[in-house]
Amino acid sequence: MKINFTPDSSSDIGSGYEKAWQDGRVDLATISATDLRYGWFAYQIDFKVGGHAFLSSTREPLVDIMFTLAYTLQELRAGGSAEINFTENSYVIHLKLVGNRVRFTSSHRTPAVPPECPFEDYTAAVRAFVASGVAYLVESRPALAENPALDELRALMSNPAGGGTGNQE
Repeated sequence: MKINFTPDSSSDIGSGYEKAWQDGRVDLATISATDLRYGWFAYQIDFKVGGHAFLSSTREPLVDIMFTLAYTLQELRAGGSAEINFTENSYVIHLKLVGNRVRFTSSHRTPAVPPECPFEDYTAAVRAFVASGVAYLVESRPALAENPALDELRALMSNPAGGGTGNQE
């Protein structure tokens, strides 16, 4: 199980924010969760299970992937299944709890024998990914430390069995 990202500072600034960023009119501490999730920090994401690459160097907004993965932990605990949806295309990664293992399939190119990993391994990988993502963002852009969206993400990870309604992406 491997989930990681490759930072790329040229993809930090959301589309349409370039002029405001250059003029110093963007306050990352107050930018909306929606903008952070869908328009900023689009990095290469790798998501591999059992040697199968569900995402490989796919450029996705880091904050959104972190939220989505945090929500999958809740959904797996609550209902035994979850999805990682990509609204810009039809790609979906399906997760299903089978005993104490998570089985992964997708809408495209799933191997004949779907890869699995222990739920604890998936939980650890998600926690590590989110922790490294938050740490990187706060270190590279200190104003983000005060953004309520990152507080919400931290709360999700401190109580992954809690509420939450979806893995909107």
